[in-house]
Amino acid sequence: MTKPILILFLLLITACTKNTMKLEILEERSSNVLPSGSGIIKYKGNYLAIGDDAPFLFMLDEDFTIIKRIPLLENIPTDTRFSKAEKPDFETLELIADDEVVVFGSGSKSPQRDLFLRIVLGDSVRIERYELTAFYQELKRMPMMHDAELNIEATAYHNKQLFLFNRDKNIIFQFGYDAFLQYVQGDAGFPTPLSYSFQLPSIKGLEAGFSGATFLKGASKIVFTAAVEDTDNAYDDGEILGSFIGLIDFSNHEISPSYDFCRVPQNKSQLKIESVTIDEEHSGGTTSLILIADDDRGSSTFLKGNLTW
Repeated sequence: MTKPILILFLLLITACTKNTMKLEILEERSSNVLPSGSGIIKYKGNYLAIGDDAPFLFMLDEDFTIIKRIPLLENIPTDTRFSKAEKPDFETLELIADDEVVVFGSGSKSPQRDLFLRIVLGDSVRIERYELTAFYQELKRMPMMHDAELNIEATAYHNKQLFLFNRDKNIIFQFGYDAFLQYVQGDAGFPTPLSYSFQLPSIKGLEAGFSGATFLKGASKIVFTAAVEDTDNAYDDGEILGSFIGLIDFSNHEISPSYDFCRVPQNKSQLKIESVTIDEEHSGGTTSLILIADDDRGSSTFLKGNLTW
């Protein structure tokens, strides 16, 4: 029998008032080869990235030049780029262990976007593919998702816990990773989630929505990004109004009921930041990080920066 769903609801009314956080952009590079960047992680001195309409895991060098493409789907030509109606919408990418990576489809359109990939890298590559339609239906039935659209935009992993970030209502779902794997492999019932809902800052009266996340291990903090688009649903794109980056404390093994944030600086145009990864952790409230942005026109932008708080 499936265990009762445990829901921990934390509605955050305001962010921290110190406003001491600052993001300094050190380098910005655009790519027309990697389309619609949606996820990035650091991997053994290089980077791995995905695009929401591309069927590949891209390996990039330190200059963000593509050095390898790993097919994520079977029998797909190397020049494939999916249409909006057909794309798997791979929106999340996170490193679980030294050679284990996970990718989630957003779930915003079923069944096309209901895919979960567990990728084991090394001398050879093993990809396990699982349909998440039933899992996503369980999430949709949770009381916190009432009147909300499912749109999983980010994944984070820490201390055997998996965190999924839903864009609508800015909900974080927390699962035991092993319990989640047992569920998708058919060996256990739906895992018991903790759920948290956040109120994020706004631009022009439109609230930002979660777009990326990872853990800052040395400081036990979640680094998140959130973007603002002028759209009223989880499926359609809209005018890009800007993005934020923030920190949520996790020092007591629970998600804090407050957060710090700052605006992501813009260059020539507003950036829709889609993902964040830690490049190098420093002491004293500073970390070097990498961001990836999607311009909604088929290109991606990579940014190197320093976050201080």
